Amino acid sequence: MTIQQPIGKFVGSLFAGALVLGMAACSGSEKSEAPAGASGSTEVVGTFAIQMKVDKGMTSVVGQVADGPVPENLVWTEKAKEGDCRLETPKPPFCEEACGADVCGADGKCHPYPKGHSVGAVALTGVKLESGGAEIALKEIAASYQPPAGTVLAYPPFGAEDVIEIHAAGADYPAFDLSTTGVNPIILETTDFALSPDKPFVLEWDEAPDAKSSLMHVKIDLSHHGGVKGLIECDAADTGSLTISKEMIAELIGLGVAGFPSVVMTRISVDTHQLEHGKVQLEVSALVERYLTTPGVDSCTTAEDCPDGKTCASDATCQ
Repeated sequence: MTIQQPIGKFVGSLFAGALVLGMAACSGSEKSEAPAGASGSTEVVGTFAIQMKVDKGMTSVVGQVADGPVPENLVWTEKAKEGDCRLETPKPPFCEEACGADVCGADGKCHPYPKGHSVGAVALTGVKLESGGAEIALKEIAASYQPPAGTVLAYPPFGAEDVIEIHAAGADYPAFDLSTTGVNPIILETTDFALSPDKPFVLEWDEAPDAKSSLMHVKIDLSHHGGVKGLIECDAADTGSLTISKEMIAELIGLGVAGFPSVVMTRISVDTHQLEHGKVQLEVSALVERYLTTPGVDSCTTAEDCPDGKTCASDATCQ
């Protein structure tokens, strides 16, 4: 079953934290009990992600199922909402006690990182290989799953007409199946990536053959290299166009701009399965990223990138 749902703040790096956790976690030889009161939880406790990085012509495959959700380390407040888009600002949570290796959560309490667990043998089908065929037996390494060494995927490894499936045989948790449609690589038709508080920002791309089978997640981050001050995020129908108002753009610029501001677009198709302690999901996506320009800001990596008399500051801007 294919469903649409909002994506996280940092789509495209959804599994970096999960993989670190998995490498440090036990192999899953012990059975895991669901946390008290967590039965039927709608929180995501596991993800298998197959993502085409269109700009690089490559695809990543990674998965993990844990004994709880990854705790949020920022509290996000919605400051404005227009149509499919929202402007949000972050605030670090506060915990009276020092959390050490744990995470200070939005509820003001310390929470441990979840541990990855084995779900047995995992078969991925629908992703094409250069050598032919479209089935991969994922390798389990410290309760995380990835293709075996030497696996070479075709590019693109799937399209919107394909069906991508995960079958987990079960181990620490019961067996489950996930199935969703593939997506096409994004063909970005927008050529103007200059942001201005005086004009709306228009994104255009090739629309999906079936707009109901995928959504387009858009994230605009202008201050990442200086510490995120805010984001614009949109979860839009995959119909080929999205317009963000000049008022919302002006408000985001007003929060602060650091070097190399960017827009990330992710075409995504999702299926979920309910485990006793939370949801596990299959995410099939294609991602493109473009750098933006903003008035009065010159991005840099070294002083050589800056006009004479200016240096490259720690936020990657010429000062």
